Amino acid sequence: MKRNIVIASVTAAALLSGTAVAVAGTQSSSTGAPTTHTTNASGTTTRASFSDAAHAALKAVPGTLDSLDRDHGRWDAEILGKDGKWHEVTLDGSNAKVLNQHIDRDTDAEDAAEAKALRNADISATEAARKAASSGTVTSVEFDGDRTPVWEVETVKNHKERDLNVNAQSGKVTQAPSDDDGDDD
Repeated sequence: MKRNIVIASVTAAALLSGTAVAVAGTQSSSTGAPTTHTTNASGTTTRASFSDAAHAALKAVPGTLDSLDRDHGRWDAEILGKDGKWHEVTLDGSNAKVLNQHIDRDTDAEDAAEAKALRNADISATEAARKAASSGTVTSVEFDGDRTPVWEVETVKNHKERDLNVNAQSGKVTQAPSDDDGDDD
């Protein structure tokens, strides 16, 4: 069912933009999320999707995805590894191949609290991305376990950014509060 929703979302986006695309979906065993490969009319792959990048990052470092952000042609992932350590993985934005990975040795008490909240989340990063995908292309997902644990999801549709929160327990999607304090956070 979820795979059909993803395929339908990609197809709808293609129809709205007038772009010819072909989509192939497979079920990922490590994340449970469908991975998609988008091919343009000339037959070349255009860019790795959130699902592609999440799958590749978790294959490189088994554990729990804490954040995944597309920036400057790359995907940057933070993973709480099964070894209990925080890992950073950088992936190529076009094919999701791992470019770099290392253990984050600069951790503190706040990271320990984040790890605990992340382990207690009922909704994963990939599930949060799926829930927010109807609002556009997912470009960033980050866990925030400070107060009420939520996934902060950024989507882009028609060149407009939209910030959403996905409750880490219930999966309810809400509009993120605006950042009106002028500090560009």
